[in-house]
Amino acid sequence: MKTSTIKMSHNQTVLIIGSGGREHALGYNLALDEVVSEVLYAPGNAGTALEKKGRNIAIDITDFSSIANLIEAKDINLTVVGPEQPLADGFVDYLNSIGYDKAFGPVKKGALLESDKFFSYMIMGSIGIPQADSALCFTKEEAIAEIKKRTTKEGIVIKARGLTAGKGVSVCSSLEEALTEIEIHSERYGPEVLISERLSGEEFSVFGISDGNNVYPINVSFQDHKLAYDGDKGPNTGGMGAYGPAPVAPEIVVRDIANTVMTPVVQEMARIGSPYKGFFYAGMILTEDGPKVIEFNVRFGDPECQPAMMVLKDSLYQPLSLALEGKLDQLKIDFRPGASCCVVLASKGYPGSYKKGSRILGIDEANAIDGVKVFHAGTKFDESGNIVTEGGRVLGVTSYSSLGIADAKISAYDGVSEIIKHSPGIFHYRKDIADKAIKRIG
Repeated sequence: MKTSTIKMSHNQTVLIIGSGGREHALGYNLALDEVVSEVLYAPGNAGTALEKKGRNIAIDITDFSSIANLIEAKDINLTVVGPEQPLADGFVDYLNSIGYDKAFGPVKKGALLESDKFFSYMIMGSIGIPQADSALCFTKEEAIAEIKKRTTKEGIVIKARGLTAGKGVSVCSSLEEALTEIEIHSERYGPEVLISERLSGEEFSVFGISDGNNVYPINVSFQDHKLAYDGDKGPNTGGMGAYGPAPVAPEIVVRDIANTVMTPVVQEMARIGSPYKGFFYAGMILTEDGPKVIEFNVRFGDPECQPAMMVLKDSLYQPLSLALEGKLDQLKIDFRPGASCCVVLASKGYPGSYKKGSRILGIDEANAIDGVKVFHAGTKFDESGNIVTEGGRVLGVTSYSSLGIADAKISAYDGVSEIIKHSPGIFHYRKDIADKAIKRIG
C-alpha cells in the first residue's frame, strides 16, 4: 500500500465493534500495520482474544455511553463498526455529537441504505441506478395484490423492509409459493415489504471505502453463498461461505460498479445532507441487460470480509484513516495475486434452532496448514478455558493461495477436515463453496 502524505506515530489503538467473523478478520488485518500496537474487540469472541495485539472488552454494544467512555479512557485512534445494527441505531451520530470523529461507519441516515429497503429503492430510482422493478407495500394485503400482479414464470422476490441479519429475503419460484411465503414472512418480519421481480444471472459482491464524496473500490469481487445447502438449496442464512475474486466480475467490472453505482449513491447522500463515510457494499447480479443492484449494505459483508482480508497485501489502517479525513485521492490499495476461499462451519440445525456449548477442537491443526486462517464468529471460552460454540455460524475456515481459486478451495477444505475430524457431530457446512468459479474458469 502506498500513501503520499499521511504520517502516523506508533502505538495506535484500534477498537472493533462486534463479535463475528467479519470483526475478527478486520482486526486481524488492522493489526498487520506496524503503527498499531493494540486491537480491542468489543465484545469479540474466543478467536479475537487469542490474536496477537488483540484483547476483548466485555461491553454491551448497545450502551453507547460506555463505549464512548472506553474510547476516551484508551485514547482510541480508530473505531471500526462491524455490524449493521449499531450503525442503524445511530452509534456514529452519537460519537460525532460528543466530538469523536474517528469512527469508521456511516451515520444513521446513511445506514438507511441497508436498514430501509424502501429508502435504498427510492434513492436508486432517483438517480437511475439499475435495479429490480419493485413495489413498496405497507400491508400484507398490498403485498398479496402485488404478488398476484407481478409474479412471472421466473417467480418473485419478497424483501423485508428492515434489518433481518441477512435472512429477510425470500426468493419464490411460483405464485403459489409466494402466497404461502408472504404469510410466514409477514408474521416473522412485519407487513412492510418490497415485492420485486426475480432477476436471473450470477450474483457477486463489490466493496468500497467511502470518504463522503467518492468510493475507492476493493478491486476484487466476491461471491457469497446464502442458502444453507449445496447447490444453492435450503433456507436463507447469513452466509455459508465466500470466495474471491469471482470470475463473473473481473477488476474492470468492479471499477465500473464503483464509478457508475456506488459513487453516484454516495454523492446523492452528500447532496441530501448526509455524507457517507464507511465501508459500502453493493450486492450485484449480472443479468442479460447488464449488472443490476440487488441490495446495499453499509458495512463489510460476512463472510466476504474473511477472504477479502486474506487477499489484501497490507493493512487497511491507513486507508480507513485517510477516508475519515476525506483523502481518498492519496490512497492506493494493493492485492496479492491468487484467490481466497472461506468455508463457514455452522452449528447443526442453523439457521433454525441449534445447540450451544459444544467443545471445538482441531483449530490449531487447521491453522497449521499453509495459507489457512480460521476466523471465529460464534465462539466463546467456557469455565474451563475451552473454546465452545456460542452461535449459529461458528467458524470461517479461510485460505489464500497464489495459485488460484481451485488450490485455495482445497486448502480451505483441508482445514475444515481437521476441525471436523477433531470435533465430530457438531457442524454443518456446504461442500461446494467456489465451485461456480472453478466451473467458469474451466
